[in-house]
Amino acid sequence: MKRLRRTVAAAVDRRHEDSDELAELRSVVAAQAAELERLRAVLEHHNAWLEDHGRALRDGDARITTVEAKQEALGSRQEALDGWLESHDTAFEGLHLRAGQLEAARAVQTFTQWLEQLELAATPKISVVLPTHDRATLLPRAIESVRAQRYQNWELVIVDDDSSDSTPKVLAALDDPRIRTIRVAHNRVSAARNAALAEATGDVVAYLDDDNTMHPLWLKALAWAFGEHPEITAAYGGYVIDDVEGLPRLLFKPYSREALLTENLADTGAVAHRAGLAEARFDESLVEMDDWDLLLGLTVGQDPFVVPAISCFYSTAAPNRLSHGPTHDADLAAVRRKHGESP
Repeated sequence: MKRLRRTVAAAVDRRHEDSDELAELRSVVAAQAAELERLRAVLEHHNAWLEDHGRALRDGDARITTVEAKQEALGSRQEALDGWLESHDTAFEGLHLRAGQLEAARAVQTFTQWLEQLELAATPKISVVLPTHDRATLLPRAIESVRAQRYQNWELVIVDDDSSDSTPKVLAALDDPRIRTIRVAHNRVSAARNAALAEATGDVVAYLDDDNTMHPLWLKALAWAFGEHPEITAAYGGYVIDDVEGLPRLLFKPYSREALLTENLADTGAVAHRAGLAEARFDESLVEMDDWDLLLGLTVGQDPFVVPAISCFYSTAAPNRLSHGPTHDADLAAVRRKHGESP
């Protein structure tokens, strides 16, 4: 009996121990379940965070794409605007140039009408220098344009640069005491002009090429300019060139030293100066651009007087012209070096 009670008591004790272990195990399982639930909540929170940020990134990419598209569209519009502005700047420059040409033409027209009826107070003698070489057919027209001048106190010095055609016969037939002719060894136009300058006896010197003609009022315009303005030493006017885009055009440019250092502002036939100036000499090393070199030299210390008149009618049809010949670039560089400009 006692043994039975001990056996029952031991079984009860073991059951109690099992219950305690079960309770402890249940407690552990409950704690793990709670931790698992917590971890699941954290995971759901992080998943939600990732989804939100992924959406934000996708929206950002979309916005970036939109901004890039807008920037590209703005770039295209800017290019179009730049092109529009450039074309309108070109058009404006053209209008400005045209307005300047119209203003110059109006000034020349007004001055010419006024000059026609003017009674001159001073009548200086004007020497016209005319070099020629093998242009017997053109030379009489040039000579006649001087004889047709409305101003009469002039002399014409013609230099025959050793012509091999009938030029000597043309010159021998001239019968006008105001015309003198000399013949020199062939050494190009600059040397011929210098030979004429040595023979000139006038107070003022003007020039004419054998393939051009002088406007009938040019010498009167020069007589007025040098007679009324004793302070000036050099002058130039406009000239009409016969073929610019198919039509004759007046070329009459305002003076500035900066502009003259860049380009010639007048043809030789449009330039005049007082006689006896040391700087009034042509550079015989130049084949062309000696007229530009002359005007640069004449205006070093004093600006020229710009006469609003047509000096001559410039022809581009004559053969054997010097303009834009094989020495053009070399002569251009030489003139710029000489007058302080880099080639």
